[in-house]
Amino acid sequence: MNPGFGPEEIRSYLKVAGWSPVSGSDLAELWRLPGSSEEVVLVPMKPGAPDFAKRTNILLNDLCRIESRDAITVHDAIATVYHDVTDLRASHPSLSDGSIPLEAGYELFISAKRLRVASAAASIRRQGHFRNFPARARDQAREVRLGQTRRGSYIVPIISQARSPEDVYAPQQEHIDIEVEETLFDRRVTATMSRALGVLEEMASARRQPTLSEIADSVGEGVSYELCQALTKVVNTESVAALDITFNWSRVAAPPPGSSAQVEFNRDAIDIVDRISRHLKTQLYTREHVIYGVITDLSRRPEEETGRVGIETLIKRRRRTVWIDLADEPYHLAVRCHDTGTPVRVRGVLSSPPGGTASMEVRQFGPDTSLGSDE
Repeated sequence: MNPGFGPEEIRSYLKVAGWSPVSGSDLAELWRLPGSSEEVVLVPMKPGAPDFAKRTNILLNDLCRIESRDAITVHDAIATVYHDVTDLRASHPSLSDGSIPLEAGYELFISAKRLRVASAAASIRRQGHFRNFPARARDQAREVRLGQTRRGSYIVPIISQARSPEDVYAPQQEHIDIEVEETLFDRRVTATMSRALGVLEEMASARRQPTLSEIADSVGEGVSYELCQALTKVVNTESVAALDITFNWSRVAAPPPGSSAQVEFNRDAIDIVDRISRHLKTQLYTREHVIYGVITDLSRRPEEETGRVGIETLIKRRRRTVWIDLADEPYHLAVRCHDTGTPVRVRGVLSSPPGGTASMEVRQFGPDTSLGSDE
């Protein structure tokens, strides 16, 4: 039986778990785990070989023994080593057998889609209410995967791609890689979802109503009417008392700074979330674009107070250079990002006429920390 992963997933998993290669060939490698009781395992390297599945099973059994974990847990950890897994768990005191009423289960699955699409939309535009989602955001529902439901009240895992920032771009990168950018979008969406839900949880758990200013600021973190409604529709079903969401970040890409590991919304919290969503729909209208990319052009004269920066990014899945003006301190940060090959994120008002020069009035500029890099 095909294990569902290959040698690269195995090798990456072993590396982050402290193993190191000892010797090897095109057919197999030996990996060693140092310690008081030194362990050695064999990693099969030919997925097409007749005995690949058999050798992989032997490896899994060895890892289960060494890590004192069951086979399913170890298998899933290897299979998702390049992925972030977001667990949505609906709970209620009366749910004791791991099952859930049909209506609640339906809302949980639909909300998994709604949360993902709303977070994808906020990764493209910061907007309090999306009357129409960007096409790229709607594609998220087709591109991410759902894992097997797990016992524990009722858990639905969303599986999305991630990538280590060290494998992304080189210093003084000349162009972005479209395939890499498409892969990184999934991680950026998960980071947006985590931060936005963390902000919502903080506002909902405060012992006062959030102010309009706080609600407006939350839009800058990815909160939207649609995100709020995705939570409300689950928790307001009769058989659900609370929804908690856990972010299991890929082991090959560090958690984004400022992201939440887990958030929870009960009925009391949802009452406040519902009020926030009404404000977002009827009283607040904000719209700012977010672009991600690499700095390819830098221009500044000594007597000028601002510098001109060109960022190559994807707009509607096509390469475009967006020009921005930065003051002294952020310009020097842009120079460092260019020299180290660090992707950047810029939020502001975008002007992108067809066939013309794209530019942005910058509200926020910095390294793209969704990839796990430091602030």
